[in-house]
Amino acid sequence: MGMRTHIPQRREEFTAEWFTSAVGSKYDGVVSDVSTERIGEGIGFLGELYRCHLTWDRQMDAVPSTVVVKVPSRISKNRALGELMQVYEREIGIYSKLRSGMGIPMPGYVYSAMDSNPVSWLEPIVVLFLERLPVGGAGRLFDRLLDFAAKSKRRSLLIIEDIDDARPVTQAAGGTVEDAAAALVLLARFHGANWMDHTKVEALNVIGGLDRTPKIVQASYRRNRDGFVARFGSFLSPAQIAVMDEVQSASDELLTHLASEPWTLVHGDFRLDNLMFRDDGEIVALDFQGVATGRPGWDVGYFIMTALDPEHCGDEEMLLRTYHDALLEAGVSGYAYEQLVTDNNLTKAVFAHRMVAGDALLDTDAFQGEGSLVELLVERMAGWIDVD
Repeated sequence: MGMRTHIPQRREEFTAEWFTSAVGSKYDGVVSDVSTERIGEGIGFLGELYRCHLTWDRQMDAVPSTVVVKVPSRISKNRALGELMQVYEREIGIYSKLRSGMGIPMPGYVYSAMDSNPVSWLEPIVVLFLERLPVGGAGRLFDRLLDFAAKSKRRSLLIIEDIDDARPVTQAAGGTVEDAAAALVLLARFHGANWMDHTKVEALNVIGGLDRTPKIVQASYRRNRDGFVARFGSFLSPAQIAVMDEVQSASDELLTHLASEPWTLVHGDFRLDNLMFRDDGEIVALDFQGVATGRPGWDVGYFIMTALDPEHCGDEEMLLRTYHDALLEAGVSGYAYEQLVTDNNLTKAVFAHRMVAGDALLDTDAFQGEGSLVELLVERMAGWIDVD
Protein backbone atom coordinates (compact mmCIF):
# COMPACT_ATOMS: atom_id res chain seq x y z
CA MET A 1 0.00 0.00 0.00
CA GLY A 2 1.21 3.50 -0.71
CA MET A 3 1.92 6.13 1.90
CA ARG A 4 -1.24 8.08 0.95
CA THR A 5 -3.49 5.24 2.12
CA HIS A 6 -4.62 5.70 5.71
CA ILE A 7 -3.28 2.82 7.81
CA PRO A 8 -4.28 3.42 11.44
CA GLN A 9 -1.71 2.56 14.08
CA ARG A 10 -3.36 3.80 17.26
CA ARG A 11 -6.47 2.78 19.11
CA GLU A 12 -8.24 6.09 18.57
CA GLU A 13 -7.86 5.72 14.80
CA PHE A 14 -9.98 2.54 14.64
CA THR A 15 -13.14 4.51 13.87
CA ALA A 16 -16.43 3.43 12.34
CA GLU A 17 -15.63 5.48 9.24
CA TRP A 18 -12.27 3.78 8.81
CA PHE A 19 -13.70 0.27 9.27
CA THR A 20 -16.39 1.04 6.72
CA SER A 21 -13.80 2.19 4.20
CA ALA A 22 -11.57 -0.82 4.86
CA VAL A 23 -14.01 -3.74 5.14
CA GLY A 24 -17.49 -2.37 4.50
CA SER A 25 -17.51 -3.44 0.86
CA LYS A 26 -16.38 -6.94 1.83
CA TYR A 27 -19.55 -7.41 3.87
CA ASP A 28 -21.76 -5.01 1.90
CA GLY A 29 -22.45 -2.96 5.00
CA VAL A 30 -21.63 0.14 6.99
CA VAL A 31 -20.01 0.14 10.44
CA SER A 32 -21.89 2.65 12.59
CA ASP A 33 -19.94 2.33 15.85
CA VAL A 34 -16.71 0.82 17.21
CA SER A 35 -15.52 0.16 20.75
CA THR A 36 -11.95 -1.00 21.24
CA GLU A 37 -10.06 -2.77 24.02
CA ARG A 38 -6.40 -3.67 24.34
CA ILE A 39 -5.78 -7.43 24.66
CA GLY A 40 -2.71 -9.57 25.21
CA GLU A 41 -0.88 -6.80 27.04
CA GLY A 42 2.41 -8.01 28.51
CA ILE A 43 2.77 -11.11 26.32
CA GLY A 44 3.68 -9.72 22.89
CA PHE A 45 7.06 -8.10 22.35
CA LEU A 46 6.82 -6.97 18.73
CA GLY A 47 3.20 -5.93 18.32
CA GLU A 48 -0.01 -4.70 19.93
CA LEU A 49 -3.40 -6.39 19.81
CA TYR A 50 -6.82 -4.78 19.98
CA ARG A 51 -10.29 -6.29 20.00
CA CYS A 52 -12.72 -4.09 18.12
CA HIS A 53 -16.45 -4.50 18.70
CA LEU A 54 -18.28 -3.51 15.53
CA THR A 55 -21.86 -2.26 15.29
CA TRP A 56 -23.29 -2.48 11.78
CA ASP A 57 -25.96 -0.21 10.37
CA ARG A 58 -28.41 -3.08 9.93
CA GLN A 59 -28.91 -6.69 10.94
CA MET A 60 -26.89 -8.97 8.67
CA ASP A 61 -25.78 -12.57 8.69
CA ALA A 62 -22.11 -13.59 8.42
CA VAL A 63 -20.62 -10.27 9.47
CA PRO A 64 -18.13 -10.10 12.34
CA SER A 65 -19.28 -8.44 15.54
CA THR A 66 -15.71 -8.43 16.83
CA VAL A 67 -12.33 -8.55 15.11
CA VAL A 68 -8.74 -8.48 16.29
CA VAL A 69 -6.43 -5.76 14.98
CA LYS A 70 -2.65 -6.23 15.05
CA VAL A 71 -0.29 -3.28 14.69
CA PRO A 72 3.46 -2.92 15.36
CA SER A 73 4.71 -2.24 18.87
CA ARG A 74 4.93 1.37 19.95
CA ILE A 75 8.13 0.55 21.83
CA SER A 76 10.64 2.00 19.38
CA LYS A 77 13.38 -0.62 19.84
CA ASN A 78 11.00 -3.55 19.52
CA ARG A 79 9.24 -2.12 16.51
CA ALA A 80 12.61 -1.52 14.83
CA LEU A 81 13.60 -5.13 15.42
CA GLY A 82 10.28 -6.32 13.98
CA GLU A 83 10.85 -4.15 10.94
CA LEU A 84 14.34 -5.52 10.34
CA MET A 85 13.20 -9.10 10.89
CA GLN A 86 10.34 -8.51 8.41
CA VAL A 87 7.85 -10.00 10.86
CA TYR A 88 4.98 -7.71 9.91
CA GLU A 89 5.05 -8.38 6.17
CA ARG A 90 5.67 -12.07 6.83
CA GLU A 91 2.50 -12.49 8.87
CA ILE A 92 0.44 -10.36 6.50
CA GLY A 93 1.72 -12.45 3.58
CA ILE A 94 0.88 -15.72 5.31
CA TYR A 95 -2.67 -14.62 6.06
CA SER A 96 -3.34 -12.97 2.70
CA LYS A 97 -1.50 -15.44 0.41
CA LEU A 98 -0.88 -18.78 2.13
CA ARG A 99 -3.55 -19.22 4.80
CA SER A 100 -5.64 -21.81 2.96
CA GLY A 101 -2.68 -24.15 2.49
CA MET A 102 -0.96 -23.91 5.86
CA GLY A 103 -2.53 -27.10 7.21
CA ILE A 104 -3.35 -25.66 10.62
CA PRO A 105 -6.50 -24.01 12.05
CA MET A 106 -5.90 -20.27 12.23
CA PRO A 107 -8.13 -17.19 12.49
CA GLY A 108 -9.95 -16.04 9.40
CA TYR A 109 -8.36 -13.26 7.38
CA VAL A 110 -10.30 -10.00 7.22
CA TYR A 111 -8.01 -7.22 5.97
CA SER A 112 -4.42 -6.01 5.87
CA ALA A 113 -2.47 -2.98 4.74
CA MET A 114 1.20 -2.07 4.76
CA ASP A 115 3.34 0.69 3.35
CA SER A 116 5.74 -0.49 0.68
CA ASN A 117 9.37 -0.95 1.68
CA PRO A 118 11.34 1.95 0.15
CA VAL A 119 14.68 0.18 0.66
CA SER A 120 13.78 -3.43 -0.21
CA TRP A 121 16.80 -3.52 -2.53
CA LEU A 122 19.07 -3.01 0.48
CA GLU A 123 18.12 -6.20 2.34
CA PRO A 124 20.25 -8.73 0.38
CA ILE A 125 23.25 -6.40 0.57
CA VAL A 126 22.90 -6.09 4.34
CA VAL A 127 22.59 -9.87 4.75
CA LEU A 128 25.77 -10.33 2.71
CA PHE A 129 27.68 -7.92 4.94
CA LEU A 130 26.31 -9.52 8.11
CA GLU A 131 27.50 -12.91 6.90
CA ARG A 132 31.02 -11.71 6.05
CA LEU A 133 31.78 -9.40 8.95
CA PRO A 134 33.24 -10.73 12.22
CA VAL A 135 30.83 -11.02 15.13
CA GLY A 136 31.71 -7.64 16.61
CA GLY A 137 31.41 -5.88 13.27
CA ALA A 138 28.08 -7.56 12.53
CA GLY A 139 26.78 -6.40 15.90
CA ARG A 140 27.81 -2.81 15.27
CA LEU A 141 26.25 -2.83 11.81
CA PHE A 142 23.03 -4.24 13.21
CA ASP A 143 22.94 -1.50 15.85
CA ARG A 144 23.13 1.09 13.06
CA LEU A 145 20.35 -0.68 11.21
CA LEU A 146 18.17 -0.68 14.33
CA ASP A 147 18.72 3.07 14.72
CA PHE A 148 17.73 3.52 11.08
CA ALA A 149 14.66 1.31 11.39
CA ALA A 150 13.55 3.13 14.55
CA LYS A 151 13.14 6.30 12.46
CA SER A 152 10.96 4.55 9.89
CA LYS A 153 7.45 5.89 9.32
CA ARG A 154 6.34 2.64 7.69
CA ARG A 155 2.96 1.40 8.87
CA SER A 156 1.28 -1.99 8.85
CA LEU A 157 -2.00 -3.44 10.07
CA LEU A 158 -3.63 -6.87 10.08
CA ILE A 159 -7.26 -7.63 10.92
CA ILE A 160 -8.21 -11.21 11.70
CA GLU A 161 -11.14 -13.15 13.11
CA ASP A 162 -11.68 -12.94 16.86
CA ILE A 163 -11.55 -16.47 18.28
CA ASP A 164 -14.10 -16.03 21.06
CA ASP A 165 -15.33 -19.62 21.34
CA ALA A 166 -12.11 -21.21 22.56
CA ARG A 167 -10.22 -21.63 25.80
CA PRO A 168 -6.95 -19.72 26.13
CA VAL A 169 -4.14 -21.34 28.10
CA THR A 170 -1.76 -18.78 29.50
CA GLN A 171 1.99 -19.10 29.54
CA ALA A 172 2.08 -18.03 33.17
CA ALA A 173 -0.25 -20.78 34.35
CA GLY A 174 1.49 -23.42 32.26
CA GLY A 175 -0.23 -26.20 30.41
CA THR A 176 -1.27 -29.69 31.33
CA VAL A 177 0.46 -32.67 29.78
CA GLU A 178 -2.81 -33.43 27.98
CA ASP A 179 -2.89 -29.93 26.45
CA ALA A 180 0.76 -30.27 25.45
CA ALA A 181 0.20 -33.65 23.78
CA ALA A 182 -2.79 -32.34 21.83
CA ALA A 183 -0.81 -29.28 20.72
CA LEU A 184 2.07 -31.44 19.53
CA VAL A 185 -0.29 -33.56 17.41
CA LEU A 186 -1.50 -30.33 15.79
CA LEU A 187 2.11 -29.22 15.30
CA ALA A 188 2.97 -32.51 13.58
CA ARG A 189 0.07 -32.06 11.14
CA PHE A 190 1.24 -28.51 10.41
CA HIS A 191 4.78 -29.71 9.77
CA GLY A 192 3.52 -32.55 7.60
CA ALA A 193 1.43 -30.20 5.47
CA ASN A 194 4.47 -28.01 4.81
CA TRP A 195 7.20 -30.65 4.58
CA MET A 196 9.95 -29.51 2.18
CA ASP A 197 7.38 -27.24 0.50
CA HIS A 198 9.40 -24.94 -1.76
CA THR A 199 6.28 -23.39 -3.29
CA LYS A 200 5.37 -21.49 -0.12
CA VAL A 201 8.90 -20.18 0.32
CA GLU A 202 8.93 -19.04 -3.29
CA ALA A 203 5.51 -17.42 -2.91
CA LEU A 204 6.63 -15.39 0.11
CA ASN A 205 10.28 -14.44 -0.09
CA VAL A 206 10.42 -13.10 3.47
CA ILE A 207 10.35 -16.67 4.82
CA GLY A 208 13.99 -17.40 5.64
CA GLY A 209 15.91 -20.21 7.30
CA LEU A 210 16.69 -20.65 11.00
CA ASP A 211 20.36 -20.10 10.18
CA ARG A 212 19.89 -16.59 8.83
CA THR A 213 22.42 -14.03 10.16
CA PRO A 214 23.51 -15.93 13.30
CA LYS A 215 26.21 -13.34 14.05
CA ILE A 216 23.57 -10.86 15.19
CA VAL A 217 22.52 -13.26 17.94
CA GLN A 218 26.15 -14.02 18.82
CA ALA A 219 26.97 -10.32 19.08
CA SER A 220 23.96 -9.71 21.31
CA TYR A 221 24.84 -12.68 23.51
CA ARG A 222 28.40 -11.42 23.90
CA ARG A 223 27.12 -7.99 24.90
CA ASN A 224 24.42 -9.15 27.31
CA ARG A 225 25.77 -12.34 28.80
CA ASP A 226 27.24 -10.98 32.03
CA GLY A 227 24.24 -8.73 32.75
CA PHE A 228 21.83 -11.59 32.10
CA VAL A 229 23.72 -13.91 34.45
CA ALA A 230 23.80 -11.21 37.11
CA ARG A 231 20.04 -10.70 36.84
CA PHE A 232 18.88 -14.30 36.42
CA GLY A 233 21.80 -16.26 37.85
CA SER A 234 19.69 -17.53 40.72
CA PHE A 235 17.80 -19.68 38.18
CA LEU A 236 20.90 -20.97 36.38
CA SER A 237 23.60 -23.38 37.50
CA PRO A 238 27.23 -22.91 36.39
CA ALA A 239 26.83 -26.02 34.21
CA GLN A 240 23.81 -24.50 32.47
CA ILE A 241 25.64 -21.23 31.85
CA ALA A 242 28.47 -23.30 30.38
CA VAL A 243 25.98 -24.91 27.96
CA MET A 244 24.93 -21.47 26.73
CA ASP A 245 28.57 -20.47 26.31
CA GLU A 246 29.16 -23.61 24.25
CA VAL A 247 26.27 -22.63 21.97
CA GLN A 248 27.90 -19.22 21.52
CA SER A 249 31.06 -20.91 20.27
CA ALA A 250 29.29 -23.39 18.01
CA SER A 251 26.33 -21.23 16.92
CA ASP A 252 27.03 -21.38 13.17
CA GLU A 253 27.34 -25.16 13.17
CA LEU A 254 24.24 -25.73 15.32
CA LEU A 255 22.00 -23.40 13.32
CA THR A 256 23.24 -24.81 10.03
CA HIS A 257 22.18 -28.23 11.27
CA LEU A 258 18.77 -27.02 12.53
CA ALA A 259 18.10 -25.35 9.16
CA SER A 260 19.21 -28.31 7.05
CA GLU A 261 17.15 -30.99 5.32
CA PRO A 262 14.75 -32.48 6.06
CA TRP A 263 13.09 -29.14 6.74
CA THR A 264 9.56 -27.87 6.97
CA LEU A 265 7.88 -24.59 7.74
CA VAL A 266 8.33 -24.00 11.46
CA HIS A 267 5.91 -21.74 13.29
CA GLY A 268 8.72 -20.01 15.16
CA ASP A 269 6.70 -19.07 18.23
CA PHE A 270 4.60 -22.16 18.95
CA ARG A 271 3.77 -21.67 22.62
CA LEU A 272 0.69 -21.71 24.82
CA ASP A 273 -0.08 -18.01 24.55
CA ASN A 274 -0.45 -18.55 20.80
CA LEU A 275 -2.94 -21.43 21.03
CA MET A 276 -6.70 -21.49 21.61
CA PHE A 277 -8.43 -24.73 22.63
CA ARG A 278 -12.01 -25.31 21.43
CA ASP A 279 -14.42 -27.63 23.25
CA ASP A 280 -14.63 -29.92 20.22
CA GLY A 281 -10.89 -30.59 20.43
CA GLU A 282 -9.81 -28.20 17.69
CA ILE A 283 -6.82 -26.00 18.50
CA VAL A 284 -6.43 -22.67 16.70
CA ALA A 285 -2.90 -21.33 16.27
CA LEU A 286 -2.10 -17.61 16.42
CA ASP A 287 0.87 -15.36 15.60
CA PHE A 288 2.65 -16.29 12.39
CA GLN A 289 5.32 -13.58 12.53
CA GLY A 290 8.17 -16.01 13.15
CA VAL A 291 7.53 -18.58 10.41
CA ALA A 292 10.79 -19.87 8.94
CA THR A 293 12.24 -23.00 7.36
CA GLY A 294 14.00 -25.48 9.59
CA ARG A 295 13.95 -28.86 11.22
CA PRO A 296 10.70 -29.67 13.02
CA GLY A 297 12.52 -30.35 16.28
CA TRP A 298 12.91 -26.57 16.60
CA ASP A 299 9.20 -26.02 17.20
CA VAL A 300 8.92 -29.13 19.34
CA GLY A 301 11.75 -28.23 21.71
CA TYR A 302 10.66 -24.62 21.98
CA PHE A 303 7.09 -25.61 22.77
CA ILE A 304 7.92 -28.18 25.44
CA MET A 305 10.44 -25.88 27.07
CA THR A 306 8.09 -22.89 27.30
CA ALA A 307 4.77 -24.67 27.89
CA LEU A 308 5.56 -27.04 30.74
CA ASP A 309 7.13 -26.59 34.12
CA PRO A 310 10.31 -28.66 34.57
CA GLU A 311 8.45 -31.02 36.90
CA HIS A 312 7.14 -32.58 33.66
CA CYS A 313 10.61 -33.58 32.43
CA GLY A 314 9.62 -37.20 32.98
CA ASP A 315 6.87 -36.79 30.37
CA GLU A 316 9.20 -35.56 27.65
CA GLU A 317 9.76 -38.94 25.97
CA MET A 318 6.01 -39.56 25.83
CA LEU A 319 5.46 -36.14 24.27
CA LEU A 320 8.20 -36.67 21.70
CA ARG A 321 6.74 -40.08 20.81
CA THR A 322 3.28 -38.52 20.50
CA TYR A 323 4.60 -35.88 18.12
CA HIS A 324 6.63 -38.33 16.04
CA ASP A 325 3.75 -40.79 15.71
CA ALA A 326 1.52 -37.94 14.48
CA LEU A 327 4.21 -36.85 12.02
CA LEU A 328 4.31 -40.36 10.56
CA GLU A 329 0.50 -40.35 10.34
CA ALA A 330 0.77 -37.07 8.42
CA GLY A 331 2.73 -38.95 5.74
CA VAL A 332 6.25 -37.84 6.62
CA SER A 333 9.10 -40.30 6.27
CA GLY A 334 12.85 -39.81 6.49
CA TYR A 335 12.87 -38.13 9.90
CA ALA A 336 13.65 -40.77 12.49
CA TYR A 337 12.65 -40.52 16.12
CA GLU A 338 16.34 -40.37 17.05
CA GLN A 339 16.77 -37.31 14.83
CA LEU A 340 13.86 -35.64 16.59
CA VAL A 341 15.42 -36.30 19.99
CA THR A 342 18.75 -34.84 18.88
CA ASP A 343 17.13 -31.74 17.36
CA ASN A 344 14.89 -31.26 20.39
CA ASN A 345 17.89 -31.29 22.72
CA LEU A 346 19.87 -28.91 20.50
CA THR A 347 16.92 -26.55 20.33
CA LYS A 348 16.67 -26.29 24.09
CA ALA A 349 20.32 -25.26 24.33
CA VAL A 350 20.06 -22.83 21.41
CA PHE A 351 16.90 -21.27 22.79
CA ALA A 352 18.57 -20.70 26.16
CA HIS A 353 21.34 -18.88 24.30
CA ARG A 354 18.73 -16.83 22.40
CA MET A 355 16.99 -15.79 25.60
CA VAL A 356 20.21 -14.05 26.60
CA ALA A 357 20.64 -12.46 23.18
CA GLY A 358 16.98 -11.45 22.93
CA ASP A 359 17.18 -9.62 26.23
CA ALA A 360 19.67 -7.29 24.54
CA LEU A 361 17.83 -6.99 21.21
CA LEU A 362 14.43 -6.20 22.76
CA ASP A 363 13.25 -3.56 25.20
CA THR A 364 11.75 -5.84 27.86
CA ASP A 365 11.32 -3.27 30.64
CA ALA A 366 7.53 -3.42 30.25
CA PHE A 367 7.63 -7.21 30.58
CA GLN A 368 9.82 -7.48 33.66
CA GLY A 369 9.29 -7.59 37.39
CA GLU A 370 8.21 -10.35 39.71
CA GLY A 371 6.00 -12.82 37.90
CA SER A 372 6.72 -11.30 34.49
CA LEU A 373 6.78 -13.31 31.26
CA VAL A 374 10.53 -12.76 30.91
CA GLU A 375 11.27 -14.05 34.40
CA LEU A 376 8.86 -16.96 33.96
CA LEU A 377 10.45 -18.05 30.69
CA VAL A 378 13.96 -17.86 32.11
CA GLU A 379 13.01 -19.90 35.16
CA ARG A 380 11.16 -22.48 33.08
CA MET A 381 13.96 -22.61 30.51
CA ALA A 382 16.55 -23.27 33.19
CA GLY A 383 14.74 -26.38 34.31
CA TRP A 384 14.86 -27.87 30.81
CA ILE A 385 18.53 -27.25 29.92
CA ASP A 386 20.34 -30.57 29.66
CA VAL A 387 23.82 -30.53 31.19
CA ASP A 388 24.78 -34.16 30.51
